[in-house]
Amino acid sequence: MRETEWTKALGWPGYRVYRHEINELAKTLKLWVRRKRGNRKLVCSGCGRKFSDVYDTYEREVRDLPWSEFRTTVVVELYRVRCPDCGVKTERVPQLPSKAPFNKRFEEAVGLACESAAVRRVAKQFGLSPSRFEYRGAPMRWKSLCLSPAPGPRCCGAETACTAGD
Repeated sequence: MRETEWTKALGWPGYRVYRHEINELAKTLKLWVRRKRGNRKLVCSGCGRKFSDVYDTYEREVRDLPWSEFRTTVVVELYRVRCPDCGVKTERVPQLPSKAPFNKRFEEAVGLACESAAVRRVAKQFGLSPSRFEYRGAPMRWKSLCLSPAPGPRCCGAETACTAGD
């Protein structure tokens, strides 16, 4: 596949794949992505202010959902901006909602799987350590989605009980 086809398959708006690597023995796929040429408005992750000047660049590896039998890693080229209010901050990227080594799509898939399966089973399915869910809780959303019970009734008045949605 060409890089333009990998870009379409990845489906990250505003980003393009500029390099890919497939290891058939280890069953891994690694994609390197960076911003598209016209996508140069950077947003401070601290205050939300927009910038056009780049202070620094670095790469960050995040897990994505598996593609067929291949475990997928995306290496994202990120920019840092010098904000007068916050100092030097990494840009805000919608596909990377937290500092966890997973992208948004992966986090959502794990959270959804936790709603209908045991934590250890979900961990095995996605190739994660069960301790990531139970002890460190990274990201915390998984811990709350996987380990918290369904909300029970809460008291609304003297003798009535309501559900959480009422």
